[in-house]
Amino acid sequence: MSEKAKLRRKKAESGGQNRRKADADGSISRFVGERRTPLLAHVFAKSRSFLNAQPQKQPPKMQKAAADVGARAQNLYFCERVGRCLFAIYGFMSFTPAHFGQQFLLRIGRPLWRQAPLVVFMALLATASVLVVHRPHNQMGHYLLCWAIDLYFLALLVDNLPRRFARWVEIVVFVVAYGLSAVEVFLFLRFNLLLSPTVLTLLSETSADESSEFLSGMVRSNAFWQTVAIYLPILGTHLAVAGRTWRRFPAWWRKRRDKAGKNTPKTPDRHANSSPRLLQWGATAAMCALLLVGVPHWWGEKQALWRFVTNTQSRYAEKVPEIHFFAPHYRLLHATHLVRMSRGEVERLKNVMDTAHVDSVAPGTTDIVVVIGESYNKHHAGLYGYRKRTTPQLDRLRRKGELTVFDDVVTPWNLTSNAFKSFLSTHSADTPGTWADGVLFPLLFRRAGFKVAFVTNQFYKSVSQGSIDFNGSFFLNDPHLDSLCFDFRNTFRSRDDRSITQLLKDYTPGRRNLYLLHLWGQHMEYDRRYPAKFAFFRPEDYDRPDLDALQRQIIAHYDNATRYNDGVVADIMRYFRRRDVLLIYFADHGEEVYDDGVNRYGRVHSDMPSAEVIHHEYEVPFVIWTSPTFRRRHPEAAARIRAARHRPFSHDDLPHLLLGLAGIATPHYDPTRDPLTDAFIARKRWLREGKIDYDNSTRLTKKHAQ
Repeated sequence: MSEKAKLRRKKAESGGQNRRKADADGSISRFVGERRTPLLAHVFAKSRSFLNAQPQKQPPKMQKAAADVGARAQNLYFCERVGRCLFAIYGFMSFTPAHFGQQFLLRIGRPLWRQAPLVVFMALLATASVLVVHRPHNQMGHYLLCWAIDLYFLALLVDNLPRRFARWVEIVVFVVAYGLSAVEVFLFLRFNLLLSPTVLTLLSETSADESSEFLSGMVRSNAFWQTVAIYLPILGTHLAVAGRTWRRFPAWWRKRRDKAGKNTPKTPDRHANSSPRLLQWGATAAMCALLLVGVPHWWGEKQALWRFVTNTQSRYAEKVPEIHFFAPHYRLLHATHLVRMSRGEVERLKNVMDTAHVDSVAPGTTDIVVVIGESYNKHHAGLYGYRKRTTPQLDRLRRKGELTVFDDVVTPWNLTSNAFKSFLSTHSADTPGTWADGVLFPLLFRRAGFKVAFVTNQFYKSVSQGSIDFNGSFFLNDPHLDSLCFDFRNTFRSRDDRSITQLLKDYTPGRRNLYLLHLWGQHMEYDRRYPAKFAFFRPEDYDRPDLDALQRQIIAHYDNATRYNDGVVADIMRYFRRRDVLLIYFADHGEEVYDDGVNRYGRVHSDMPSAEVIHHEYEVPFVIWTSPTFRRRHPEAAARIRAARHRPFSHDDLPHLLLGLAGIATPHYDPTRDPLTDAFIARKRWLREGKIDYDNSTRLTKKHAQ
């Protein structure tokens, strides 16, 4: 190696040593200077200089002095270590209460600016939900206050999680929030319905065929595209911010900005860092005020939610005020918990039915047929004065004296599953307890010697379906209840109600028989409930200037489905005509089809329905047809049926009516609830599990009460 190279190498090594020394001294100076300890700084600097001193060749006479210097350096190194400990103690003692309070307050507000995207977009989702759903005004303040505190604690949690884990938590939170908010807004716009046990029941009782029809109808609805228009801009902006695409997208603008910046003189701004600090303190002050005002309300809210989730009795849990479920995720929690508690009701029903018994049965061989319609608005039936001829065949049977039309019957529910509970159970809504405290009347018929057949076009028996399922009548698919109630179930369905009697081809009748037939009826979408060749009504047949062409078309579809259903029921009557039989036809609930100013079709699942909704969705058709053989053999029964056609009763009374017709004597039969007996007592008819008194409700107008 040349001398010049050796010299460069020596200079480089000495320069590196000097830089390392300077860096070390600088770090120590910064470490100490921040805490304003000059004395300890001097000690640390001296110790570091001795420790970094390079050994040099010295004369023998200076070796002793060098050894003394080395010993002194070791002592100073020890002093450095001791000084660091003293420094820590000094720093802790110099941490004043004012400084502690300042740092604590900044920590309170820190999640607001460190998790700004989370806070902003969750607030936007909540705002969209509030503006669309229209929460009651007197609850708005409570809603916003509790939701703001919930959002703050969520941001606080994410801010204190490890970075990588926090990112996945944010993704999960946003997926759930977007999904629940968009689904609820669509349900409200389309059905005036929020997330509730009703929604879960509707989803669970929907088959694959119904799901495909619902999805096709959903895409065609205005509510779907309104929901897309609300949430698509929010989601797009959120993805742009989250992916930082704003940095890459306007490349031309960035070049222009950089070019312009070269010619702009840069002047120091002594207030450059003041704005973020002011914003931080402003956010902190607002958050502190919000916590001081809202934490008492928020804590009471959480206590109420805790009492709800720890309650195991649904009839009490349902009485928790709705204000406590102010957000979509809370309403989903409420619905899920109520559904879970209903499983216990099924178990209680099993215990009651295992001990049910029949004392005696009257002689005779009469068969009874119960036909259950679907979504039938009686005010769209010619039998009940509708201006369109939607029931020509039943009208003909009525004129012949074979059909008795009851004009004052209501259903407690406008939901299939709950309607099934009401008319199958001997329990009544005006008595203490729930439907599970009664007995399902098919069991009583079987123990009286009847063979019971149940066929339905909406669902069928499946091994996978048990008590936790919420299809059409979920409890009927429980294996134990099924074995108690039925001798025969269909294993396949027919898309056309006119072929429902074909589902009985494998059934062997007994000496006495009870048939339960469940139809598709007028279940939406209405245009799929009848063949195209049976389209009798057209949109131009409706003189409704308040409706557009599509709405008039929907009414025409519904009336065509009603007229087709009329033929289905008449075909069933012809199927049993040659037998000694009595047939009862009624609907589980009604339907809204742009009537009385209600600008929608389907059903409104509100706990406080309007007079118009009650009129069209809770008042149902109820008719009894008797065969010629029945009228000849049982003239007294036929006379009692005709005499009772104006009596007011509910689905709750159906089990007692059937037990009385069959002559079954059992402790579960109450003659005061049998509309066909002289002992019948008209009672208040309660809707939605005792929440609405149908007969005395102030919501009913004089027109609707008639």
